[in-house]
Amino acid sequence: MAPVTEAKQGLNPRAQRARVLRQLAKKQAFGQLVRSCELHPDDSQQFQCTKKWKCCGEMFDNTADICKHVSRLHRDKVEEEAAKVISSLQISDVKITKLPRILNSEEPNNSRKEKSVAVNKSSEPEGVSWLPDVSNMDLGDPNDERGGLVTLFYKYCEVDRPKELEVWQRDLCTRLKLTGKVRVSAEGINATVGGSSQAVHIYIQAVRAHPLFCHMTAEEFKLSPGSARHFPGGLKVGVYQELVPMGVDSSCVSFREAGVHLSVDDFHEMLEQYLQTEDDKDSTVFVDCRNFYESRIGHFLGAIAPDIRKFSYWPEYVDKNTQFFQDKTVVMFCTGGIRCEKGSAYLKSKGVCKDVLQLEGGIHKYMEKYPNGYFRGKLFVFDDRYAIPANSDIVGKCFYCKDAWDEYKPCTSAHCHQLVLSCDRCTAAGRTACCRECQLQAAGALEQGVRCREECACTKGRRRIPVET
Repeated sequence: MAPVTEAKQGLNPRAQRARVLRQLAKKQAFGQLVRSCELHPDDSQQFQCTKKWKCCGEMFDNTADICKHVSRLHRDKVEEEAAKVISSLQISDVKITKLPRILNSEEPNNSRKEKSVAVNKSSEPEGVSWLPDVSNMDLGDPNDERGGLVTLFYKYCEVDRPKELEVWQRDLCTRLKLTGKVRVSAEGINATVGGSSQAVHIYIQAVRAHPLFCHMTAEEFKLSPGSARHFPGGLKVGVYQELVPMGVDSSCVSFREAGVHLSVDDFHEMLEQYLQTEDDKDSTVFVDCRNFYESRIGHFLGAIAPDIRKFSYWPEYVDKNTQFFQDKTVVMFCTGGIRCEKGSAYLKSKGVCKDVLQLEGGIHKYMEKYPNGYFRGKLFVFDDRYAIPANSDIVGKCFYCKDAWDEYKPCTSAHCHQLVLSCDRCTAAGRTACCRECQLQAAGALEQGVRCREECACTKGRRRIPVET
């Protein structure tokens, strides 16, 4: 268990000690109840190789499902057992940092081993109970692109101690040789990680076994071909103010106020009706809340794609277009759904829309079910694959000759962070910067031995916030 300070702002030491003890006792009681449901080899020969659990006459074949069942139907039992643990301990004067060790010693044989997971040693941070034991497993090559996977997922929920969640995620990914980006905050988790297929599936199982995420379904984890190689920066795990940077404090706009989720089928049917009739054109609008460089290579037919560079511009975009959204049903979508959660909440807070809806699972899930549906082109992703193909359409254009092209590369000017669409012919001719001005700036700076700031014609000529008409 991670060290806990003796006092916390707003709580005296005794109250803080009681709070920590209650949390630890509930965790122990929950684990004991789950373990009591496990069927051992002696119970049935067919379970010698695969762990199974049985509760309320129902069989469970993975940790996530039995944890979900216990959490939903046996909460009172967990509370009751936790109370027994607390009442059996005389620790009124014990320091908070010693509580985990005391609780561990209360278990038979001093064992804290979760089924299918590693031993929870008192010297380790909270979350180790959801670290899988892979010491005797062949996880495969994490850099093998032919058999590897990348998973994208998020979960908005209340996280009391995000730092401990960060430590757990870093340990989990390191153990499974996964790379990628994981954002943790008091709002939940937002992650994209890649590695071998086996490692990614174990990672998903471990996340779903955690009490904070045990209600997540397998469908909430978007999968695509890839590997650890697609994240050249390695593994980056951190605690942030927001899961996705919109720039609005969560106390002002909460994910709980998000728009109504539309299933992929309902979204498809609604968009199909919108495209085939003229009746809804003035009362309904489909809005892409991704950045302009994402929609440039792939978009939904009939949807508005705001020409904004960052999601943090979204609130300003909404503020300047409230008249456009007045009395309309707004249907939003993004890559995997996370930007729509806060983006739709902000739009709803303006009180101008008739209704605000969002595509559940985002474009990623839509492409899985309708690869030849109304999303045309490629789905932009934030790793060095840059895009996932959905169909054979090429909707992007070469910056220079305007031929069809949708393969992004970084601008070759060292000072620039723009992505460039330059076809093979133009690349061979040396046109590899985002614009001519950028290339000239870079050449001049190189000659003078100075650095130049990113300020290209392609950024100076774009309005920061477009106004829809």
